[in-house]
Amino acid sequence: MSHFSDHDVRLDLLRDRAFNLRWAEQAQDVIPLTAADPDFPAAPVIREAIVRYVQDGVLSYGPPQGLPIFRDSVAGYLRTRRGARVDASGVIAVNSAAAGLAMVARQWLAPGDEAIVMDPVDFLFAHTVRSAGGVPVRWSVTRTGALDLDRLASLITPRTRMLGLCNPHNPLGRCFTRDELTAIGRLAERHDLRILSDEIWSDIVYRPAGFTSMLALDEAIASRTVVVHGFSKSFCLAGLRIGYVAMTDGAACARMLAASEHPSTVDGAATVSQIGAAAAYDRALPWLDAFLEHLRARRDQAVQALNAMPGVQVQAPDATYVAFAKINDPPCTIEDLVDRLRREHGVAVVPGSPRWFGEGAAGHVRICFATSEGILRQGLERMDRGIGSIRADKA
Repeated sequence: MSHFSDHDVRLDLLRDRAFNLRWAEQAQDVIPLTAADPDFPAAPVIREAIVRYVQDGVLSYGPPQGLPIFRDSVAGYLRTRRGARVDASGVIAVNSAAAGLAMVARQWLAPGDEAIVMDPVDFLFAHTVRSAGGVPVRWSVTRTGALDLDRLASLITPRTRMLGLCNPHNPLGRCFTRDELTAIGRLAERHDLRILSDEIWSDIVYRPAGFTSMLALDEAIASRTVVVHGFSKSFCLAGLRIGYVAMTDGAACARMLAASEHPSTVDGAATVSQIGAAAAYDRALPWLDAFLEHLRARRDQAVQALNAMPGVQVQAPDATYVAFAKINDPPCTIEDLVDRLRREHGVAVVPGSPRWFGEGAAGHVRICFATSEGILRQGLERMDRGIGSIRADKA
């Protein structure tokens, strides 16, 4: 039975509950293909686990590192699905993957320290580095082609402390190979850099591409790596605000926990959210497989429709459910184009603005296709008509 039809998209609830540029923040007639948050309800087994837990009525404090059931579930997932040498002592529950990025940046960076981040890449990398007092240094990456490792090496200075990776990559949709990651890891090893690997998209990878976790490489690389992951992208659980940081060294994990605000209870992850996330890994992987098949079809639908639009080019992503489309010879600035598409043509997308992704995103828009076939078709038709109309106005 499908969980991903037009009928399964509860627009009545989304317009009330889906914020962050989505349905609840748009005019009634606008289709948002914006934030990377699916339009579908979470898997029934996840909902059932949460309801059972809440119905017992005992909602006490959890341990600072996270519930044992959650950490055991995460460690089991990382060992069996990722080949990572992680046990429960190397896992910390955090209140989102974004919070995990911030936790690592705060503890690895002192004011003035430099951290290399990709360009383009999700804005949270640079944001969390700056919030820790650090200085983000941009390393350009592209959708395809060889990584410029010489350029990466040239960016390393005596102030460089951390290398931030987004794999699979948002917004490019690139999934880096084991050889590429090993080369990056060896460079970090030579310069004694720590590696922060955001792997939140690692379940949304389309065949024949494959995913390799930095924690699955040899111990010399894995031991200097922290992985950040979450449950919003794969399991439609953004509102639960639940993620984790994971590492192979339990003692290093204990030090990171002790230096955080978790022991003081200023920060931490909700127990209800951890129950839902544990159920996702323990019982919802078949649902995830079905979701991935739906997303593959929507990816192909989006890529075909976008490339049929005059002046628009996109490469099919190897991973993620976002398409990063180049607008050739745009009739106005990308920001103005996106604004007019929303106001005049009823479709919202994300502009390739420096504030979202860095300078490397210039001239692009990002489209999220984690919705139903019908909604995606309507949204892309509006985009096609809108770009054509705006071009005609310019002419």
